[in-house]
Amino acid sequence: MSKRPERYDANLPRNLTFRKSKQIYSWRNPVTGQELSLGRISRREAVAQAIEANNYIDQNYIPSALLDRLKSVPEFTFDKWLDRYNIILSRRDLKPTTQKIRANQLATLRAAFGRRAMDAMATRDVALFLDAYIEDGKRSMAVALRSLLLDIFREAVIEGVIERNIVEPTKTPAPEVRRERLSIEQFLAIPTAAQAMGGWIENAINLALLTGQRREDISRMKFSDVKDGRLFITQGKTGHKLALPLSLKLKDIDVTLGEVIESCKRDNPSDNLIYSSVRRGGRKAGPVAPDAITGAFGDARELSGLKFGANPPSFHEIRSLASRLYEIENGEEFAQRLLGHKNISMTKKYLDSRGQEYVMV
Repeated sequence: MSKRPERYDANLPRNLTFRKSKQIYSWRNPVTGQELSLGRISRREAVAQAIEANNYIDQNYIPSALLDRLKSVPEFTFDKWLDRYNIILSRRDLKPTTQKIRANQLATLRAAFGRRAMDAMATRDVALFLDAYIEDGKRSMAVALRSLLLDIFREAVIEGVIERNIVEPTKTPAPEVRRERLSIEQFLAIPTAAQAMGGWIENAINLALLTGQRREDISRMKFSDVKDGRLFITQGKTGHKLALPLSLKLKDIDVTLGEVIESCKRDNPSDNLIYSSVRRGGRKAGPVAPDAITGAFGDARELSGLKFGANPPSFHEIRSLASRLYEIENGEEFAQRLLGHKNISMTKKYLDSRGQEYVMV
C-alpha cells in the first residue's frame, strides 16, 4: 500500500485539507473539483464549515446524467396521453376506415409532439405545426389534424391532465375547393354517354341521383332490400337508415326509383342492383366495387365530351347535385334527411353550388 502524502490528515472531514506551506485550510468541491480557500482560520472552525458543506452536497447533489434524464422526461408527455386517448377512441365504435385514418393521423402527431410535456405545450406550437401543412398546399390535412388535436386536448382537459385547450384559439384553415360541382345540364349528358359502356354504369348514375347516396351504398344495394314499395338502405358510413319510396322522382329526369331498379334486372342474375356481366380491365363478372364505379363514371364523363377544369367532378358530386335538386323541389329538411346528415351545416356544404348556378333576378 502506497504511503499517504504528508499533507493528508486522516482526522479532518472529507474534502478538507490543511496546506502547511501557506498555513491555510482549503475545501474541495466534490461536484466541480474546485478548491476553495478558507483562509487562516482555526482548525475547529474549518472542520465545522467543511462538515456543513459536505452535508449540503450530500442532501442536494444529483448526478448530472440523472438530472438531465429527469429534465428531459416530463411527468405527462403528449406521447403518454395519446396512449390514453387511444382507449377513449376505442369506445366510440368508429368504422374500420375511420380507425385507419385516425391511426395514421395519430402517428403523425406522435412524431411531431411525442416527447413534449402536455402542460408545457402552447397555442403557438399548434399554430406553427398547422402552418407547415398550409404552406405545403395541404389545407385539407391541416383541417383534419386541427380537428383531431382539438379533440385530443379537449379530452385531456376533461380528465384533468391540463387546464385549458390550447387548440381552441387557432383558426380553422379554410380548405381549398378543388373539385368542380356538377350541374344538371352536365349530368344529363353523362348517362347518355354511359350507354355505350354497358347498362350498369348508367343505372348506377341514375341511382346516385335519385337516392343521393354514396358510391359504397350504391354498390351494396340489393333487390332483396326492396320491400313494401320502398328501397331500404343502411348507410355504411354513418349507419343511418332510410326507406325510400319507389315512386321517388326528380323533375329533371323522367324516371322513378322503381323504374331504375327494374332496369337493373336486365342481364343480372345476382341480388345486387349494380352488377356487371362484362369482364373488363381484369374485373370479373359480378357485383361492382365502389372504385370501379368511380372509374367508369370518369370514363363516361370523358366520352360525353364535356369540358372541365383541372379537377373535374367525380361520382361523389352526384350526391351534391341530388341534394340541391331535392332542396328546390322538397326543401332543405328533406335534403338533409335523404343525405343522412345529423347536422344541417354538413348538408349546407353539399347544397353549395360553388358558383355553378346562375341567380335568377
